[in-house]
Amino acid sequence: MKKRLYASAAAALVAGCALADITVNVNPQIDRKEFDIEYGYMADLVKPRQDRPEALRAKGTVTDGKFVIPTLTDGNAQYVIPVAERDYIAIYTKPGDNITVDLQSVAPLSYSITGSKMMEDIARLDTESNKLLDEYQKQMATNAPDSAVMAGIRERYDNMFSDFIAANKDSEAVPYAILHLDGQKFLDAYGSMTPAAKQSPMAILLEPQKEYVEREMAAQRRMIELQSGTVDAPNFTFDDAAGKPVSLSDFKGKWVVIDFWGTWCPWCIKGFPSLKEAYAQLKPKLEIIGVACNDKRESWENGIKKYELPWVNVYNPEKGGGKILEDYAVQGFPTKVIVNPEGKIVNITVGENPAFFDILKELVK
Repeated sequence: MKKRLYASAAAALVAGCALADITVNVNPQIDRKEFDIEYGYMADLVKPRQDRPEALRAKGTVTDGKFVIPTLTDGNAQYVIPVAERDYIAIYTKPGDNITVDLQSVAPLSYSITGSKMMEDIARLDTESNKLLDEYQKQMATNAPDSAVMAGIRERYDNMFSDFIAANKDSEAVPYAILHLDGQKFLDAYGSMTPAAKQSPMAILLEPQKEYVEREMAAQRRMIELQSGTVDAPNFTFDDAAGKPVSLSDFKGKWVVIDFWGTWCPWCIKGFPSLKEAYAQLKPKLEIIGVACNDKRESWENGIKKYELPWVNVYNPEKGGGKILEDYAVQGFPTKVIVNPEGKIVNITVGENPAFFDILKELVK
């Protein structure tokens, strides 16, 4: 799990500063001569977003094959160096650290670090995990991704970090490895950390992630419960584009798809053609209620017209909209919920999944 830092405040870095604590050696075969750097204190990363200071920014100019980054001297810090569109090097330091980064290639990203045992381990894990992520992306890019192959890559990815934790229990890189695990695997690894691992500068990042994982798992349990076919779909009332209140209860006796979406969500929009096709085939037995979330009202109204949405559309205001997303265990967008004519939830599908339409047609018919 890689995290970007903040943003702002410019500075310049040169190749020969005597106070430099991070030296980045750049392979001569890499054409790039300037690198942007974002950095700041790790303690600031876990503050609420509104209290988080803007990042410091700098430029590293390659001279004689290297550039240097002066480190912050009064606290543990993170330095992020983007090297490609999606790849970056994240460096974590303690006061007094003297670190050397050897950047061997950008595509694929390959680098090593010396001067900090924690960063040596992190660099090795990052390089190896990037290889697996590249495999995964290549499989995703095919016309027919092999689900078994993708599951195998994911298993190797998880095992790589789990195996590292098991073999290096006292390493300061253990929290970094734990951050790459999901769900119960994350919680198990978090609960088994040794006192030495808890002293890592990176341990500060674990608590907010633990809270996120616990919320996510609770939402997943709630979603399974909701789909049992025995739970009444929570009622809601929102205004349509004309300002008329619309309630879910208005459609009792029909099959209903509640489509949680937003104009900002490309995957929501990508699914509209298939949703329109299903609607045309299954109405009047079926009604669709599009619930716009996290959207500006003007953007939502324009989106209804732009995408020619033929079903019922209501607006969930950014403020005062209640807890509908919590009620329906919405974990991502789009989320589509199928409600039967008796008002019971029978399916929840997260993301743009073609299988949803097969499920919907089978249920309604």
